[in-house]
Amino acid sequence: MPSTSEVSLPRIGLNAYIRSRWGIITNVEPFDTRGPEGVLHLVTIEYGAADGGGDDTVVWEREADARVLEISKIGDLSSTKPMDPDDHAAMISAARWNALTPFLSPYSPTERAKNLASSPLFGAVQGEDYQMVPLLQALSMERISLLLADDVGLGKTIETGLILTELLLRRKIRRVLILTPASLKAQWKEEMKERFSLGFDVVDREETARFRRSQGLEANPWRLLPRIIASYYYLRQPDVLEQFLSTCRDAVRPGGEGGRLPWDLLIVDEAHNLMPVPFGEESDLTKMLREIGPYFEHKLFLTATPHNGHTRSFTGLLELLDPVRFVQKSELSENERTLVKNLVVRRLKREINAQDRAAKRPQRFVDRSVSPAPVYLKATEVRLYEAFGEFRGSMKRLVRSAGIEKNRVGAFAVEILAKRLLSCPFAFADSWFRMVANLRDDTGGSELASPAETANEAAVKRAKRDLDNETEDDQEKNSREGFASATVGAWLKPWASQLKGEILPSQQSSLHTIGIHAMIGYG
Repeated sequence: MPSTSEVSLPRIGLNAYIRSRWGIITNVEPFDTRGPEGVLHLVTIEYGAADGGGDDTVVWEREADARVLEISKIGDLSSTKPMDPDDHAAMISAARWNALTPFLSPYSPTERAKNLASSPLFGAVQGEDYQMVPLLQALSMERISLLLADDVGLGKTIETGLILTELLLRRKIRRVLILTPASLKAQWKEEMKERFSLGFDVVDREETARFRRSQGLEANPWRLLPRIIASYYYLRQPDVLEQFLSTCRDAVRPGGEGGRLPWDLLIVDEAHNLMPVPFGEESDLTKMLREIGPYFEHKLFLTATPHNGHTRSFTGLLELLDPVRFVQKSELSENERTLVKNLVVRRLKREINAQDRAAKRPQRFVDRSVSPAPVYLKATEVRLYEAFGEFRGSMKRLVRSAGIEKNRVGAFAVEILAKRLLSCPFAFADSWFRMVANLRDDTGGSELASPAETANEAAVKRAKRDLDNETEDDQEKNSREGFASATVGAWLKPWASQLKGEILPSQQSSLHTIGIHAMIGYG
């Protein structure tokens, strides 16, 4: 049986494992340091196509995990047991498969072979027919710009994996960045590994610190790692974003990579979170995506909700995907609508079921329709809903003529309370009490968190940014929401006299009193 062993000197032709990838040693140049380190070796490694292709030139002795697969000699067959029949059959099947693989090569000059996709045969997936559509559409593009907007449950991750694997097999890409919410990083890494045998490195604060402990304090994961998964909330942070952008700028400067873009493929999951707003200042996430976009050759955006009802937001997202053909605007021309069909892949489950019925085959998805039965609310729930509607109306009237900035802050005040109300009455009541404690004049001695006697728009914006920063700690998230509610209350203090109907406990119909009843009832 072959065995893996570490050897002191690399040799041309040996398989090498370095930087979490397998490759073949194509060149070895020894040089004398004339110091205590003695002779070091400059080694060129060429990686396989399935692992991203490309090559690296490294100082062998300076790599932490570098090792080679030593050539093993055939041992004494008389002293070893015969191979298990099942293992022998598996080995023969693998050898036959490897022998047939070249005939699946996409490099054939014939037009038919150019559209022949190999990735469905290299993954542990049973791809559906509709999942091949994005793959073939991507192969028809010289520069891939696709918005995968299929319905939830249709397999956007599998479609992405098929496209990614195909591009790697064709050696069109090497460096890949997947941006996703923090809660989905581990899931993406597991899916890519188990379904497509593609290894990715997760980059965050903790992993970066671990990476630098092993590779050196100056090691930059954005420069050294070929395939990365990161949270876009992490990359949005100013110091991290600046490090990423400086690495990209160095790569495209004279003496860099010869004009080639530093990254090959950008995949953005839940892309609606980075969608531009129809009017006003863009979010930090949108600004971040706009800054990093030019450094990627190909882009894939994934979202089940590509349109939020505002055409400017939708066209803004298309501009981030393909700034050559789209700009953010309020209406799409007929020519642009045709271009949208080339960039956006959008199928619903009912459409797939309709195709199955037309082909007289079983439906693949269960038809789920909203029950026509009415929803009955309790009397206290109706009163709470109506009281919140009155508060929303009062807020709109107060800030309507106060300027754009105050309008945005007022909208955030309603937004945070609305989200807490949809969560549960107890959460809403807690946020409401925190806001009222800083809005009323007689809040002295309150034990609730008070950020300041009064708050300006900048303070509310800071609270909103803290709330937008993703965290997996529920306790920390509740703390941020409570602080944001208190900050909003301090900001509303100048209008306290005009909100008496909503905040005075003596008013039986006020949102304050109904919130107390809801909190008691929930408890």
